[in-house]
Amino acid sequence: MNNYLLGVSYDNWKKTCDIFLNPKIKSSLSMYLQDYPLTRISEKNIEYIKSKDFFEEFISTGKIFLNPTVMKRSSNYITKNSGGFRDSRLLSPFLFLLLQSIGVEIYSRYIPLRDENPKLITYYSGDFSQNIAIYRSQYREFCEVNTHLAKEFPFFIKTDVSDYFSNIKLDRLIKLVNSRIDKKEFTSLQLKMIKKLLYYCGNSKFPLIENSISTSFLATVIYLDQIDVNMGNFISNIPDIEDYRLVRYVDDLYIWIKPKNYNENKIKEINSVYNNIIFKYSSILHECGLTLNTNKTSFNESKEISKQLKTNIYDELIPIREDPIDLDKDEVLEKIKEFIDKLMTDNENHDLTKEDLDKIIDHIFKPQEAIEYTGVEVLRNIVFDKSEYLQDESIIRCLNEIIEKQGISFIYLSPQILTTMILSTQSSNIKDSAVKTLLSKIFDRSRQNLLNGYDIKIAIYYLLKTHFNHSDLKKKVIKKYDPALFEYIKSYCNNDFVDYFWSAYIEQRNYTDVIDSDWKTYYLYVNYLFELDDNNFFDAFAYYKTYFDRITALIYAYKTKLDVNKFYKVNDINNVYKDLPKIDSHKIIKKAGDLRNGNPLVHASSKLLETLYFEKDIDECIKKLQELIDLRIKSFTSKIDEKI
Repeated sequence: MNNYLLGVSYDNWKKTCDIFLNPKIKSSLSMYLQDYPLTRISEKNIEYIKSKDFFEEFISTGKIFLNPTVMKRSSNYITKNSGGFRDSRLLSPFLFLLLQSIGVEIYSRYIPLRDENPKLITYYSGDFSQNIAIYRSQYREFCEVNTHLAKEFPFFIKTDVSDYFSNIKLDRLIKLVNSRIDKKEFTSLQLKMIKKLLYYCGNSKFPLIENSISTSFLATVIYLDQIDVNMGNFISNIPDIEDYRLVRYVDDLYIWIKPKNYNENKIKEINSVYNNIIFKYSSILHECGLTLNTNKTSFNESKEISKQLKTNIYDELIPIREDPIDLDKDEVLEKIKEFIDKLMTDNENHDLTKEDLDKIIDHIFKPQEAIEYTGVEVLRNIVFDKSEYLQDESIIRCLNEIIEKQGISFIYLSPQILTTMILSTQSSNIKDSAVKTLLSKIFDRSRQNLLNGYDIKIAIYYLLKTHFNHSDLKKKVIKKYDPALFEYIKSYCNNDFVDYFWSAYIEQRNYTDVIDSDWKTYYLYVNYLFELDDNNFFDAFAYYKTYFDRITALIYAYKTKLDVNKFYKVNDINNVYKDLPKIDSHKIIKKAGDLRNGNPLVHASSKLLETLYFEKDIDECIKKLQELIDLRIKSFTSKIDEKI
């Protein structure tokens, strides 16, 4: 069966499931809120959603969009290296998998322009070619390549794009998708659906989703493809450059250059080359609606590469090194105590900044004998790989004391490291544990209505570590601050999301029996959802009214032959609903017709433009039309042998 809506093949749907539902990466996925539900699915359900039967029934037809468990979203609480929050979204597990399958499909068809130039090297979060779902290995390889190039090239330019994801233009992206397709191009309908789904996932902009290979691939390999090719062509034509490499990880681009006949006396000439390259890159970005972040752009000697890479570690949860420094337990305990004491004294007035914290960490943990390590690398190594050291009684008492005296605001400066440090003490039997005190402070803030996003981030880390087994934390903290996040956790983190999906499917089985595999009906319905979510009421009503007419025809055709041409006049449509008790179907349907004729997107009269509160009229009409459908399908399917 053709996938008219998204263009995703069964092979690529199965590949998506194989990548993200791989038992071998279950422990890694369990550390992330977006991925955690994927670790709760049973082997039986994994095989079920990977099957061709599931694909042809739900994915190819678009039936999956009718299931209310699929289209749910929430906010995610992901912080930048600077400490501020990213505008990130949480998607239902099936919506997440659908988004990834789009990326897999595009990857299978797209031939990057940069592949023609071996000097252009690109990495993104994950790797479809190797079925890698977590970015750890790709970012490590990115670092290794840059470290190796430092031995060959004397200089590099480190660049960054300001607010990159927020400035990706979906119209440009969609045009680029079909520009280098190897096989059959996506249809206009499929491209429109892909664009709408991206908008929906990203809350009306390009989506920033935790551990999403698909969006990272689109943002890197496709959106920046021509930009990298143009930069490579420009640099290759600079007379003073003997050789170059462009090494990209998403929007971070490292430009390596080897000048001709270089010596230290010609440094001014090198600066001139740097300026030319940066001016060109900034101009190319500008043409695509992007801005070079000059504050994070620098010209460096190759010996600075290690320092630059360490300032760019993307996720505190993942140590950058395969071979962490070996630390003696007594030395670790001494450094942790010194660290906590320093926090106690320097943050006495609650005025410690993120920069202050970074300096403290580097001063205490940076080893004298291994200068290639930063302090934060050593601290990460302790927290994530030597957590048993943190269960020492003296450490727990120190952590407990600082939380008791200063509250938890100091944790906001580095939520992941500091929260994990505290949670790592949990297996201890000490009565006054730091974890207990931490939770107590969060509940105090909830009772005093002082909760903020950082408190929620801390609570999320705790719940991830304890497999979401703390009812009060979920109900009294998460639910109070972010009800949508609470629903996400309740729906997808405590249970198998496929069972949840199936329960909803059984409840709406009457609908799907009537619609069956009519993909056009599912198309109309999901586009109604897309437009409604974007507050495009005229568009939303146009889609819903057409959906109503079509499903009415399908209801009539349940025991006869489908002929949608009979269902556009009020009386014809009303014949399907007129026998419903205690409801004036004719009045409702006529009102819907009037609204449709007044819709400027449908009829030249455009009378709705004169109505001050047309949104209310549209909303009420949709609810009444939906009630007609509900009552008719319920009565019709309960008396399957009766004809309307």
